[in-house]
Amino acid sequence: MKFFALALLTVTAAVLCLLNVVTARHDYYATAYDIARATRTQRELEDKRKQLLIDRAALLDPGRLSPIAARHGFKVATADQIVIVGAPPMPDLAPSPAPASAAPSAAQEH
Repeated sequence: MKFFALALLTVTAAVLCLLNVVTARHDYYATAYDIARATRTQRELEDKRKQLLIDRAALLDPGRLSPIAARHGFKVATADQIVIVGAPPMPDLAPSPAPASAAPSAAQEH
């Protein structure tokens, strides 16, 4: 009877060890499969992002938008029609005309 109990204990220990090995390998392959799937998904998303950037650039192309804007009555704004909201007003960059009665300065006389 001792021999049978010892044999049963040995076989049970061996089966548990093998089951542990099988479980570890299963986890390894499951993780590898998950990584491969995530890598494939990442590659697909990167390709989709690149395609969306190309589509965006094509849709925002001035050669495409100009005829559409003209058809709807839009035109390019002139500098005096542009108003920047939330920024301090820009100074007038055009040189102001000199007053006619101003005397020439000493540096200009020489």
